[in-house]
Amino acid sequence: MFAVGSLVLGALSLLYPSTPSYDPWGWLVWGREIIHLKLNTLGSNSFKPLPVLFTTPFALFGRAQPDLWLVVARAAGLFAVAMAFKLAARITIWFGAGPDGRKGVPRPIAYGPAVLAGGIAALSMVLAPEYIRDVAFGYSEGLAAGLVLLAIDRHLDDKPRQAFVVGFFPALDRPEVWAFWGLYGLYLWRRDPGARKLIISLFVLVPALWFLPELWGSGQLFRGVTRALHPSDNAATFARCPFCTELRAASQLSLSRLKISIGLIVVGAAIMVWRALWRRRSDLGAAVREQAHRPEGIVLVLVVTGILWFLEISTMTQIGFSGNQRYLIMGGALIFVPGAVGWGLVAWKLGDLLGRRIRPGSGRAVALVAVTAAFIFLPGWVGQHFKAHALDTTLRYQAELRQDLNTIVDRAGGATKVIACGNVETDNYQVPMVAWYLGVDSIDVSDELAANQAPNVMLQTRDTPGVALRPLIPKGVAYTEIRQRTFRLYEHCR
Repeated sequence: MFAVGSLVLGALSLLYPSTPSYDPWGWLVWGREIIHLKLNTLGSNSFKPLPVLFTTPFALFGRAQPDLWLVVARAAGLFAVAMAFKLAARITIWFGAGPDGRKGVPRPIAYGPAVLAGGIAALSMVLAPEYIRDVAFGYSEGLAAGLVLLAIDRHLDDKPRQAFVVGFFPALDRPEVWAFWGLYGLYLWRRDPGARKLIISLFVLVPALWFLPELWGSGQLFRGVTRALHPSDNAATFARCPFCTELRAASQLSLSRLKISIGLIVVGAAIMVWRALWRRRSDLGAAVREQAHRPEGIVLVLVVTGILWFLEISTMTQIGFSGNQRYLIMGGALIFVPGAVGWGLVAWKLGDLLGRRIRPGSGRAVALVAVTAAFIFLPGWVGQHFKAHALDTTLRYQAELRQDLNTIVDRAGGATKVIACGNVETDNYQVPMVAWYLGVDSIDVSDELAANQAPNVMLQTRDTPGVALRPLIPKGVAYTEIRQRTFRLYEHCR
C-alpha cells in the first residue's frame, strides 16, 4: 500500500517543474548506453548500480526516461517517510502503548501515542537538511533509506531472508552499507543454513555490479573509487577537519528536542537490556538473541547503527571522499525512529498517570495533546531550517535549465546538427544533461578545453542564479549566438 501510494504521488509530483540533477543525469546517460551495449563511464560521476537498474529499462521509453526516474526517486523518498512512520508507530505499540488492556479508552486515543511517534519520525525525515531537495532532484539516497527501513521491518516480522534480500539493494547504492549488510548476512548464515547459497550469491553479486560495469565502461576496475576521491572544490573533505565537519553535519540532522529524546530512550533501553542480560547471564547467547527481538533491544541497535553510520561517513570524508550531506540521511533515518518512539512513550506514560486521576480516556487525550503541543512549541520551531521559498526557487530554476536546453538545441537544428558542428563545451555541472540531450557520451562534452583550443559549440549558462555565465567565450572567434532565457548557444562550425 505504501509503495503504490508513493508511486501515485511521485507521478503527480511531475506537475511541478521537474528535472534531475548532476548525478542522476549521469545515471540516465549510462542507462541509455547500456541499452545500446556501449557503456562509457568516463567524463561523469562514479558508477552506482542501484539507480542504473532503473534507468536502463527506462531508456527504452526514450525522452520519458528522465521523468520515469524522477517518479521512482520521488516515490522512494515518500516511501522512506512512510516507513519511518510505520516503524516508529510499530515499536511504540510494541512497548505497550497500544489499545490492548485500555478499557474505557476509545481506540483512536489508545493509538494516539503510536500515531504521534510515527508523525514525529516522518516529520523528522521531511525536515532533514536538503532531504526534499535531494529527493526532488532524483538522487537515490531516499530510495536506499526506504529500503533499509523496509529491511528492518522485515526483520521485525521474523523474515530474515527477506530482510537480507531487501538489504542487498541499498548495498548497490552506498558502499558504506556493505559492513552492516555483511554482518547481517553472517548472522543469517548461522541462523539459517538453508540460506547460505543465497548469501554467497548476493555477496558475490554486489562487488560484481559495482566494479565490472566500470571495467566495461572505462577499462579500469576501480575508476569509480579514483573518481570519488576527486570531489568538487566545495566538498567537506577540503575542510580544516573533514571528520569534524561531517559529524557536525550529522548532529544537525535532527532537532534538539529529538536529540534529547534519543538520549533518554537509549539510556532507558540500555538499562533494561543490561538487567535482562544480567538475570540470564548463565545463558548469555540466548539472552542476547531474545533482546534482539524485543523493543528495547531494537531501539539500541537502531541508534548504535545510526551513530556508526555517521562515524563511517565521517571517516571516509577524512580519507578524501566528498562527504555530501545526503550520505547522512540513512543514519538519520535510523535514529529518527527511536527518538520519535521516545515522544510516543512519554505521551503513553503521562496518559496512564493522568488516567488514574481522571477518566482513562480523558487523561490519555489530555496527555496526547500536551505532549504534541510540547513538541511543536518548544523553543526552536520544528521547521526553522526548512526554507520553502528558497527550495521552490532552486527547483524551478533547475527545471528551467532543462527546458531551455531542450528548446535551444531544437532551435539550433537539433542534436545531430549541433554535434556535426564540432566539439562541445558547457558548464561543468551541466555536462551529463547536455550529453543526454545531444545523445552522446558524457566524455564527448567538455567542461574545459585546452587554453589554445576554441570549442565549436558552447552552451553557456549559470549553474545557479546570480553567478557568472560559464564557460567563458574565447576572444577572436566569430560565433553565431542563440539565446533562450537561461542558456546561450554559440556556434563556430568546423
